[in-house]
Amino acid sequence: MSKINFHRTFKKVSQLRAYLPDTARGREPQIAWYLERYPAIFIKPNGGGRGIGVTKAWKKGALIYYVKEKGTPRTANSVRSLSKQLGLKKNPHIVQQAIHLAKVDGRPFDIRLMMMRDQLKRWKYIGMIAKVAGNQSVITNVARGKGYVMSIDHALQKSLGLTGARASEKKNEMIRLAKVCTRIYSKSRYDWQIGYDLAIDKDGKVWFIEINPTVPAHGLFRNETSTYRRIKQIAAFHKRQK
Repeated sequence: MSKINFHRTFKKVSQLRAYLPDTARGREPQIAWYLERYPAIFIKPNGGGRGIGVTKAWKKGALIYYVKEKGTPRTANSVRSLSKQLGLKKNPHIVQQAIHLAKVDGRPFDIRLMMMRDQLKRWKYIGMIAKVAGNQSVITNVARGKGYVMSIDHALQKSLGLTGARASEKKNEMIRLAKVCTRIYSKSRYDWQIGYDLAIDKDGKVWFIEINPTVPAHGLFRNETSTYRRIKQIAAFHKRQK
């Protein structure tokens, strides 16, 4: 399923609607409308992952400023010019409301949350990790954006001052969200692992950003020893079943 189809599927579920940023097909009229409505937007390929081709754009005066993945902002004088510069007509894209993410040391972060089927093929929550964006990067993909990972507890404390029961409440909210998404997703196809990209904004609100069912980057959890060991054990089990 494409990103826009996932969004439409999840938007039908009342428990999920409040977690979904506004999203539409990335055609020029929609991009123009989103640029007027929101302080910033993301334009993303409708398929794929790893932050490839993700662009952040915002309007200032008569100009549109944008950063594709990483670097200093460039400008376009119209949505048509922006579309041409990004090559949007070559492949389907989506446009999405940009979330004002919580930050660690001035850099935005999001969260990768892992769900996997255990040896009895029951879905289980495995763990989560914070992905901090690299310098001048608009994506949190660690390899591509030159960012880094840190424990979710450390990220919640450094960004929002959440510790103890308040941090546990926020993590439990994200786990509940992932479980609902997994239940809905499993009605359309069978997989044994899903990596969810979730986010927390500067006000502490949780958001659903993306689903990664095929290549959820196990290596992100390498420093979380017990979580990483469990991921590798479950992955090895499923690979033996093929």
